[in-house]
Amino acid sequence: MVDRRVQKTRKLLQEALIELISAEGYEAVTVQAILDRANVGRSTFYAHFQDKEQLLHSCFDSLNALFEERTQQLRQAKNASEVENMPNLSLSLFQFAAHNHRLFKTLLGQRSSGIMTKTIYDLGFAHARDHFQLLPPAQYGPLHVEIMTHYFISALMGVLAWWVEHDMPCTAEEVDRHFRQLAIQGVGIIWR
Repeated sequence: MVDRRVQKTRKLLQEALIELISAEGYEAVTVQAILDRANVGRSTFYAHFQDKEQLLHSCFDSLNALFEERTQQLRQAKNASEVENMPNLSLSLFQFAAHNHRLFKTLLGQRSSGIMTKTIYDLGFAHARDHFQLLPPAQYGPLHVEIMTHYFISALMGVLAWWVEHDMPCTAEEVDRHFRQLAIQGVGIIWR
């Protein structure tokens, strides 16, 4: 369990970073600017983070933990019906984005320098590949799983970026339903 003061300091630093990226763009943000905005000392910053990139990645710690939990559930599932009743990766990402709209709008927007698009892509890709490797049919090789995973995550990132940029015109559940209808059909074609 993380101390509340630690949580508060990390949150202050994360919020300061997001505000600065929104105003100036990621590349222009300095550690000093983050410290000034958060009203935190340099030694406190470095007690928590190595640099601004690690601070940025920390904004996704809870999403990563959620994906890890999902992967563990998949590994422990005994049959297909158990897998079908678990929360899915895409819905988890849409719900996380809905709860962190400002973060996603900033990080997927023009001022982000694309750094977070790749980070979110890589995070989703790693977990989606784990999921696809655990699901039948197991007779497909690693190349097939790799291509299928890139297809799935590329589509997911495109829909996510559109949804966030347009201020989430529907619920996470609705956008996920539309996405999954299209993506599962596409994965089904690839899987044959």
